[in-house]
Amino acid sequence: MAKRQAKKIPHSSRLRFKIHRRQLPNGLVLLAVQNTTAPTLAVTCSLMVGRMEEPPEKAGISYLVGESLDEGTQRWTGDELAALVEGYGGSLVTTGSGAAIRMAAEDASLAVKILAEVILRPTLPKDGVRRMRELALAELQSERDEPRTVASLAFQHLVYGEHPYGRPSKGSLETMASLTPSQCRSFHKKWYLPSRAIIAGSGDLEPEKLLDLLEKAFGSWKDKNSKPLGVKEPRELDGPVQENLFYPSNQVHIYLGHLGIKRTDSDFYKLLVMDHVLGTGPGFTSRISRKLRDEQGLAYAVGASITHSAGIERGMFSAYIGTSPGQEKQAIDGFIREIQAIRREAPTRKEMEDVKAYLTGSFVWALERNSNLARFLVRMERFQYGDDYIQRYPEIIRAVSAKDVRQVAEKHLHPDRSVCLRLGPK
Repeated sequence: MAKRQAKKIPHSSRLRFKIHRRQLPNGLVLLAVQNTTAPTLAVTCSLMVGRMEEPPEKAGISYLVGESLDEGTQRWTGDELAALVEGYGGSLVTTGSGAAIRMAAEDASLAVKILAEVILRPTLPKDGVRRMRELALAELQSERDEPRTVASLAFQHLVYGEHPYGRPSKGSLETMASLTPSQCRSFHKKWYLPSRAIIAGSGDLEPEKLLDLLEKAFGSWKDKNSKPLGVKEPRELDGPVQENLFYPSNQVHIYLGHLGIKRTDSDFYKLLVMDHVLGTGPGFTSRISRKLRDEQGLAYAVGASITHSAGIERGMFSAYIGTSPGQEKQAIDGFIREIQAIRREAPTRKEMEDVKAYLTGSFVWALERNSNLARFLVRMERFQYGDDYIQRYPEIIRAVSAKDVRQVAEKHLHPDRSVCLRLGPK
């Protein structure tokens, strides 16, 4: 018998809902909330499957499996599945980390059946897998013509080294081309497990009814022990690394950074505030944007962040600027100057007030759509935010002091041990 519990989440001025949670005997966690703002339902199945489960010679297989989930199931062919979802005015998206479906709330039973089919019983047919493989190869080839993407992937590899996160999610042209439908089916069988999954739904439906539908559809999913590949932690840099890549373009792309933090790091929220003071500024101007773009006119695009990529594994601190040839040194010096400044001196009162107002004000608005809310529930569960997270979040942000920002910047930003990558014309 599944464990049943309903956990009340204190609400903000715009959010009022209760999370219903159920953990099945097979280890699968189910989450549901009722949101009556629209007569729709969004359900997301998120799996802890990705590059960490791929051997190097099969890099890209998790991406290929995910993209092929809707190419056919034991019950429907890929064309039948597409016609069925479209006929009900819904949408189905499959990725390397699972699948998400959106339909009218009155069609909840069908939505759950479709989700269960693509997650549990995909046939991964030869023609479908090969077609998706060819699309992935075309995308990989196309990315070679995008200088910023080339620079980003090269920077990522320099930061992570031979760690799986140093590889593109699609693998390489060579590894992707070698993948077979049979290998995809074996990968699915080995890694698509209920103990690695979280399913969350939000919509105009009684939550316990949705949980009943999900339990009926996924309760027979069998779990087993799949031994992790034993990936080592990525190595820290001992000193600065510089890389200069030639690319025939009219713009120079520069990345500066190093290994970052996990989402569970105790300094995460202090670093989130720091990010918005230093280099992440939608809604206002961060220091790097203001000085390098607005005042010095160096940038077409510019930004920096350490929290954006933080997840189960360590993310990166990365600062990026796209600038004109000949301005590289000025741009790099500007990055280092601003990083050193925030390590040395606390932000101003005005900077702190602006950042906190933005972070607390934008938080709730993003959760009003059912699809966003379902994904948020997955993150809450995966990173153990706590049942009162929505209530606590504004206070967590407001509690960050200017001194905290300076201290975490000094602790986590290392301009003297960074990769600096330049890609552009000679």
